[in-house]
Amino acid sequence: MLKTTSVMMRLIAIGFALLSTVAPLVAQAPGRFPPDSLLNTQVIPRSTPVMEVVGMMRNFALDLGVRCQFCHVGEEGLPLEQFDFAKDQKRNKLVARQMLRMMNDINRRLDTLPGLSGAAVPVTCRTCHRGISRPMPLFAVMIEAATAAGADSALRAYRTLRERYYGHDAYDFGESSLNTAAFRLARAGRFDDGTAILNFNESLFPTSSALSVFRGNIQLMRGDTSSAATAFLQALARDTSNAEARGRLRSIGRK
Repeated sequence: MLKTTSVMMRLIAIGFALLSTVAPLVAQAPGRFPPDSLLNTQVIPRSTPVMEVVGMMRNFALDLGVRCQFCHVGEEGLPLEQFDFAKDQKRNKLVARQMLRMMNDINRRLDTLPGLSGAAVPVTCRTCHRGISRPMPLFAVMIEAATAAGADSALRAYRTLRERYYGHDAYDFGESSLNTAAFRLARAGRFDDGTAILNFNESLFPTSSALSVFRGNIQLMRGDTSSAATAFLQALARDTSNAEARGRLRSIGRK
């Protein structure tokens, strides 16, 4: 039987309230909380102290920005006694086990890297997730949204994500994310969506020479060499050292 003080009990409750994700691991039958021991553990050793596992769960939750019900059977706001941590009903929990095995395997191999100087930096869930449950780069989120519902939908998603996550490391809100999304959309034949996203990005980075090169390349894909030349000339006006813009102009017969 796990004995705790009232303070320790509160810490356990806090830890399990944050529980989540790559967490296949603390388990109990409904109706009892905190657990006396671990049940149905397939990755973390069964002998691991309960409070140590609670700390792992807390880290998983923070790394993915989720809570207990992301992986475990239960509903947000209900007492944790009503969660069934032992069940393997949710896909997220099954995926979490595989991800944790993969992470552990990577960390076991770190010391075998050739030319390693100093201590290796271990991989954690946050290495990829960065506080979000679905670890996608921002340009991929934009492409997915634009492909599904057009550029307007993608830009609404961008504004929402920027408002929520700007200043965190969840997404890269630098210039390159939208430039990349615009270019790849155009390469897939979605020229209007790509151009709309690029125009929005220019409102954020109005003096970018690189952005003008992306615009010129999109115009080349459309077969509009005149508009492409204008964009490349603008790139050079913004940065006379832009070698790509100069090379593109030569390739289309402009100096």
